[in-house]
This record gives sequence, C-alpha cells and structure tokens, in this order.
Amino acid sequence: MRLLGKHVSARQVALFAAGLVFFGATTYDVHRSIKNNDQPPTREQMEALQQYIDSKKR
Repeated sequence: MRLLGKHVSARQVALFAAGLVFFGATTYDVHRSIKNNDQPPTREQMEALQQYIDSKKR
C-alpha cells in the first residue's frame, strides 16, 4: 500500500492505530484522574486517613 508516496505495510498501519488508541486512552485517564481530584478530601476521608496513619505507627 502506498501512503504519501511511500510504501506502508498493513502491520505498520495497525501499529500506528494501536499507538493512537493507547495515547488517547492514557490522555483520557489522566484527564479523568485530575478532574476527580479537584475536590478537597472530606472530613470523613481525613479522619480515616489519620486512623490509618495512627494504626501504622503502632
């Protein structure tokens, strides 16, 4: 197959497409993680974290 005047195999096209999917999924996951972490932790979450820290100190 010729693409822009160069010979490109089907394997190269598939690998490029897989790379685009991987890049898109990673970008979406990072965006979703940032969006979910916009809110400060709740009082219950802070208390649970403190209890966990205290239990590990013993």
